[in-house]
Amino acid sequence: MTDHEIQSLVDEVLARTMRDAGFESASVEARPNHADEDALFVTVRFHPGAGVTRGRVTADALVSLRRALEEHGEHRFPYLTYDYPDDPPPYAEDPVAAE
Repeated sequence: MTDHEIQSLVDEVLARTMRDAGFESASVEARPNHADEDALFVTVRFHPGAGVTRGRVTADALVSLRRALEEHGEHRFPYLTYDYPDDPPPYAEDPVAAE
């Protein structure tokens, strides 16, 4: 599959499976995983106020995405990372400790 075809399929599947969880958009990057195997790294972005997505929703989204990719001949595994706009940045200064 081309990068454009993969992005379109990812958008379609995640919009369908995560719409009620506040799905906003996704971006895909092809790169090797920790075992140096070709993989797809998908960053899933949510609308502000979406809150943390339930495990069943994320599991269903991953299974649906993996299945759709395989059906289109794409065998790289999709790793999903979730980006919630309301989360503080990693290693953000603890406001209590700063006082």
